[in-house]
Amino acid sequence: MLKTLLKWYKKGVKNMRKIYSLLMMLVLLISISSIVLADEAEDPKEDDIVTETEKEIEVMNNSLGAEIRLLQLEKALLKNILKGEMVVQVLIGLGFNTTENNTIELESILAKMKVVLEEIKVANTSSNESVQIFVTLKNESKNLTTQFRETIRELLNDSSIREIREKIKEMVSNELDNYGKRIRNLIRQFNVNQLYRLYGMVGEANSSFVNDYFNGTLPLNETKLQLCKIINNMTNEKKYEIFSGIKGENIRRKIHAQDAIENMGKGKGHGKH
Repeated sequence: MLKTLLKWYKKGVKNMRKIYSLLMMLVLLISISSIVLADEAEDPKEDDIVTETEKEIEVMNNSLGAEIRLLQLEKALLKNILKGEMVVQVLIGLGFNTTENNTIELESILAKMKVVLEEIKVANTSSNESVQIFVTLKNESKNLTTQFRETIRELLNDSSIREIREKIKEMVSNELDNYGKRIRNLIRQFNVNQLYRLYGMVGEANSSFVNDYFNGTLPLNETKLQLCKIINNMTNEKKYEIFSGIKGENIRRKIHAQDAIENMGKGKGHGKH
């Protein structure tokens, strides 16, 4: 009976260790996901603006991260401008008079959007104010896009709006495609930089998995899993040390992002760029 109890106890301890190890690896994987620019979406989403913006500027603690976010914003605004120009052309095709107030207003909004686009293009990604510049220009872009859509709703009924949307879906732009390629390449380089830093924290000299990711032969998630496998063979003390380092960096970036948002809320502008 005693031997059976001891056997169950040892088995229970072994299972607990496995569970602990799995939990540690899960936490590490989540932490690695947040330290790397895992989300490679290129267009802003329509969820909570403040939360979205905080998430976006967390990677803007270096010039490459700032360049990625501003280029994504540039692409998104250019896409809206091209759509807007198509809308005006469709309206003309539908017989709307270009001298009417609403049509003139649409063209005026597009002109303002183009001014903001030029500001984004010349923004200094190495500036200490790059975050403030990004937040300001993003807000201006969203406000102008909203104004354009609201003006369209005043001009057309739902049926006509749906018809225009269908025509816009057919829009093809080599310029937007080139933006997409540039953004993907920058994101890949950003992720490589972050992964090399993680390998440095782990103390692993073999970085072939990172090279495979950079060359496009290994997906990002698989690259992180390979890194987790390396960490899994380490002692629990070393795992915790690595986890604490990653977590601490994530927290510092979140605080930096939140501070930037708060400063913008206090009315600090983006200065010269």
